Amino acid sequence: MKLNRFMIRPLVELGLREELSSGDTTGGFLVGDDPVQTANIYAKANGIVCGMLFADETIRSIEPDARIEWLVEDGAAVEPGTVLMRVQARASTFFVIERSALDWLQQMSGIATKTRRYAELVKHTGVRITDTRKGWPGLRMVQKYAVRVGGAHNHIFNLANCVLVKDNHIKIAGSITEAVKILRASAQHTFKFEVECESLEMVQEALDAGVEIIMFDNMDLDEMREGLKLTKGRAMTEASGGINETTIVPIAELGVDVISIGDLTHTVKALDISLDVRDIKPSAQRTIDRLKQLSN
Repeated sequence: MKLNRFMIRPLVELGLREELSSGDTTGGFLVGDDPVQTANIYAKANGIVCGMLFADETIRSIEPDARIEWLVEDGAAVEPGTVLMRVQARASTFFVIERSALDWLQQMSGIATKTRRYAELVKHTGVRITDTRKGWPGLRMVQKYAVRVGGAHNHIFNLANCVLVKDNHIKIAGSITEAVKILRASAQHTFKFEVECESLEMVQEALDAGVEIIMFDNMDLDEMREGLKLTKGRAMTEASGGINETTIVPIAELGVDVISIGDLTHTVKALDISLDVRDIKPSAQRTIDRLKQLSN
């Protein structure tokens, strides 16, 4: 998955409109003749960087001619003090973009960092780790991109990606068999069918209906072990439901094909990243001195 400026620009502009609103009532009074300054964006914790293009586009949206130097790429492992980006822009630009640029980097890097931890835990098994659709509406593309940067894969992006039969679908149709029958007659022939199974009886019914993917939904280890015996390669298997960093390894070692984890995106600790202006131009210092005099 690769992002470009066209794809992310509406999100960046939305963030800036929210931040800027009717103007900057603090920085707008401090810039004086608005000198060009240099600032570093740097990490303050260990983690995996993600969101560099978002930060770059945020800055260029306000000052297209800003000089921006990327010192790392998305996916890089960083530690406290690692400089991610060096920027030369007008002082007023930094006041406007600081929060938005950092928010993109912090939140996306938080997802990538957590994802990398999960991926490292099970790399000895060959299982595929994926995200889910759990997260912030409107930002799914962003979150799923961060998951890929962290070293995992994406589950479906939306309801149009595959036929995913869940518990409420089964209730409406009356059974797995009937739901699959109706959907086979209507869905595109290119779609795979996945059924969410909460019991071994449901696994068997889904297999008899000829589905391509069986989801073991909130099953314990013994149930999943028996479920794998039933499938015997007849369908791809996916474990899902409440999986975390404590429980993932024994599930992966059972031999399931995929583990989908909502925790990758619905509960994220932002990576600590900051922006500091590195130089104070003489003209800016004169403005600061003048304001100090006025306040005395």
